[in-house]
Amino acid sequence: MPVVNIQMFDGRDEAKSAIAKEVTDSIAKHANIDPKYIYVIFNDVSVDNWAISGELFSDTLKKQG
Repeated sequence: MPVVNIQMFDGRDEAKSAIAKEVTDSIAKHANIDPKYIYVIFNDVSVDNWAISGELFSDTLKKQG
């Protein structure tokens, strides 16, 4: 039973269905697993809680205008 965790920024709800389907289809095809046993979990993260190179994305976005 594969469990896939996907972390991404808040505000992309419209893409989740398509992402879940494509991830599930790919795992089912390449691992020869029935899709009903494949779980996809989305973890939405605020830009205030995600950093790269020591800088929060919220601060990076503010600098970009």
